[in-house]
Amino acid sequence: MAGMSRLNINKKIFGAVLVALLFLALVLGFIIWDSLTKMTEEELKKRGLSIANHIATSSSDYILTDDYYATYILIEQAQQVNEDIRYILVFNSNQTLVGHSFSGDLPSGIINTHLPNGTNKDQVAALTSNEGNIQDILSPIEDGDVGYVRVGMAESRAQAMILGEIGELIIATILVCIAAAGIVYYVTRLITRSINNLVKVATGISEGNLSLRVNETSNDEVGKLARAFNEMTDSLISSNTEVEKLLNELQEKDGIRDMLISKLLSAQEDERRRISRELHDETSQALTSLMVTMRVMANEAKDDEQHTLLTSCREVTASILREIRDLAVELRPPILDDMGLIPAIRKYVYNFEDKYGLEVVLTLPSNECTMDSHKAVALYRIVQESMTNVVKHTSASKIQITLTLQNQHIQLMVRDNGHGIQLQDFEKARQQDRIGIYGMRERAVLLGGSFHLESISEGGTELSVSLPQYDPASNR
Repeated sequence: MAGMSRLNINKKIFGAVLVALLFLALVLGFIIWDSLTKMTEEELKKRGLSIANHIATSSSDYILTDDYYATYILIEQAQQVNEDIRYILVFNSNQTLVGHSFSGDLPSGIINTHLPNGTNKDQVAALTSNEGNIQDILSPIEDGDVGYVRVGMAESRAQAMILGEIGELIIATILVCIAAAGIVYYVTRLITRSINNLVKVATGISEGNLSLRVNETSNDEVGKLARAFNEMTDSLISSNTEVEKLLNELQEKDGIRDMLISKLLSAQEDERRRISRELHDETSQALTSLMVTMRVMANEAKDDEQHTLLTSCREVTASILREIRDLAVELRPPILDDMGLIPAIRKYVYNFEDKYGLEVVLTLPSNECTMDSHKAVALYRIVQESMTNVVKHTSASKIQITLTLQNQHIQLMVRDNGHGIQLQDFEKARQQDRIGIYGMRERAVLLGGSFHLESISEGGTELSVSLPQYDPASNR
């Protein structure tokens, strides 16, 4: 498919028609071959039955009188009449061979390849030999009381004739395809000439030459397209001022958008903090109370079955309590607000290694970096999202996280040893509405920093973020 995209429209149309012609020729050839094969097979069966019936009728008296020479002459005359006869075998009522058309020894096993089925009617069997397919016709003599005749009709000569006919058909098809290809090529050149001219003008306009125009030479769809293109070019020239105005408005809207995103992220963190607090203070306490009640009920259970059921329910409740507490911490770890970014990252990495079994090499400053809460939250969320992406989308076994302070900038680097990231991965993430990467970039850019994500030469992916330690607008 990639090769097709590089072809021009002339070659695409020409190739499509040529493929259609070849496909049609193949289908017709198959149909003709199948029809001729079936007709030949039926014709061989009819002639074989006629010959077998004739020999059966004529050889009855010879077999009864043991006149085997006359039987031989009858077989020889029948074989000379039809070139498709491969062999003739005549058997008496004891299924003893009394005459055949082979000049030497009989082929091994030929006598038992086709035997009477006791119906005293003509039989036809398809046999396979080293000479090709053979239609073996068995005809009873005097309803089988005297014996039976077998005539083998070879398909090789008929198939050779069919191949000859098919060869002529192929040659005729090739000639027709060549002629049709020439006609199609000429017609496509006429059709696409205006389109090629339109492409040439469009290329010139894209390079900045707005004085170019397309010649309107017809009233068909291509001509209408040319007129519409010229009108579009005129509108483009007259709208330069409007475009500049729109660009200024867009820049203003981008500023508003950045402010809204910043407020949205702040509101999101506040909501996470509130939900985390409610999960920890209210839901966790309710589950703890429920566990205590279940333990009391289990101790007072009347039988072992009730005690086992209550104990099992208490274990399930304990598991739910642990998951809710983990979720509360993940939503907004209290350690981030109480002790700062570095202890929060250490705690998260410890839990991450325990949960997923990946090796994480952590390099952090010995002392807490001075920064405002927005930058601390942003860096923590970027670490959280990047490590989650490693688990979801790579086959990495090791993650390296480095946080340093350089030239009044906080530098964060997250590197893994997975299979790396490609450009198509970004497009796939966008199509599937996975905004994790874009969310990390937005957090960094809104705080005046930079964000880079790329594959590294030794394998894996490297994420790097740089944030100013202090707000550039402040005096600190």
